[in-house]
Amino acid sequence: MFTHILNTFDFSQIQETNFEGKRHYRVEGELYPSITTILSAQKNEGLMRWRESIGSDVANFETRRAANRGKIFHKIVEDYLNNKKTLDYKSDILPYGLFNLVKKEIDRVDNIHNLEVTLYSKKYKIAGRADCIAEFDGLLSVIDFKSANRAKKEEQLTTHAIQETAYSIMWEEMTKIPIEQIVTIVTCENGETQIIIEKPQFFIDKLVSCIEDFKKSKIIIK
Repeated sequence: MFTHILNTFDFSQIQETNFEGKRHYRVEGELYPSITTILSAQKNEGLMRWRESIGSDVANFETRRAANRGKIFHKIVEDYLNNKKTLDYKSDILPYGLFNLVKKEIDRVDNIHNLEVTLYSKKYKIAGRADCIAEFDGLLSVIDFKSANRAKKEEQLTTHAIQETAYSIMWEEMTKIPIEQIVTIVTCENGETQIIIEKPQFFIDKLVSCIEDFKKSKIIIK
């Protein structure tokens, strides 16, 4: 059984909306882009090469397949961390198998503050929804759960770390409670798992650079 920490912070005032085809959040009348929207605006040469190598149709199919796999996997993890039964997902063979592959790592989580919590930063005018704010090996962390075909490369892991750093900044700004580390848990179809633990302060400059690049793009932060 996972312990859940009762907190008194109100995270309900943030409204998700779509602006120019991208996810944004309305915060006290202002429109903040999601951190995923900001990061998706970055050039990803590896992704471009992959799409070119297999063609748009196959790439689009695989993207949809991976998104559906990830959605179900996240739901299983969320239910598990909420102390709910996960056996109902046994018919979802692949996501359920990926969950069981990494379950022992998820068991390192405890003292859960929030799951799927929407956060924002007035300082950076960004927002987003974090998978999990909890202790991991006893340290308060932003924890992100990922499913993949194979182990993620350094470029991908850096992008995840920037995203998690953004959540850590938002969380601390809203609650005044500091995040000690950021954790990426990856479970892969080829049987590999990855546990990457970093300090958010190492990625703040990269986050600021991504935000500045986004501001210079055609999408304007209002």
